[in-house]
Amino acid sequence: MSPIIDNNEPEKPAVVGALASRILSAFVMIPLVVGAIYLGGPAFTAMIAFACMIMLFEWSRMVERQPFTHGFYALAIGSAISLFFAASGNYLISFVIAFFGSIVAAYFARKNSGTGVWSAFAAIYIILPCIALIWLRLDLPQGLARTIVLFTVVWAADTGAFVFGKFIGGPKISHALSPTKTWSGICGGILFGSIIGATTGVILFGQDVMLSYFLVGGGLGAASVIGDLVESGFKRNFSLKDISGFIPGHGGALDRLDGMIFATTAMTGGMFVYMLIEKLQG
Repeated sequence: MSPIIDNNEPEKPAVVGALASRILSAFVMIPLVVGAIYLGGPAFTAMIAFACMIMLFEWSRMVERQPFTHGFYALAIGSAISLFFAASGNYLISFVIAFFGSIVAAYFARKNSGTGVWSAFAAIYIILPCIALIWLRLDLPQGLARTIVLFTVVWAADTGAFVFGKFIGGPKISHALSPTKTWSGICGGILFGSIIGATTGVILFGQDVMLSYFLVGGGLGAASVIGDLVESGFKRNFSLKDISGFIPGHGGALDRLDGMIFATTAMTGGMFVYMLIEKLQG
């Protein structure tokens, strides 16, 4: 995902081509994703497991500079077992397995390329949000509706950031993170996220939640664009433009799902704190 992009000398054919690739990819992916979200259960878990595996492969190749390393296999096996237990509702075991998988991956990566800490970080950055997403969809009350809100807001934020960044442009955010991302892209992501958050909230939960879901949408939109910035910082640290070409118009799975990682963390973290407070209050 590279939504907040602006060039000093924009080339309209390139912009149109990028938009066309993104739209075509969306037409292919969105029905599959929506179907898996609606079905839940094994279909949703399988989709998350597949995305997790691709992201782990891209991450390991980025940090170790080669594919199919022992560190990747440790993360892949750990994530597969961890997500299996998450889908069964055994979240504590799932977290423990993800932790041990990261330790083993760090050991191999340190021997192979000296990137042990970066390899282990994949468990926090990729596997734990995937576990959280399974918890959100499969175990929370109104999990289907909440998952729909999350996905539609992230898609809206991605679109808003891309459109505002491409066609409005303006001041850059940080050359250290990315020389191309703009403040207008940030604003577009948050604005689109707020609007879609309020819209889906009203459709799914009723008129009374319009303001609260406007704010929820804005918060998730902000988390999404922050996730994009953070991932740009990772790529810049490892001297990469795109992590891979897995998704036309978007780069790799991590390029596309960086915002989802942060938005999922924000939403599930917020829900967990809210439920904890409710439980403490009686």
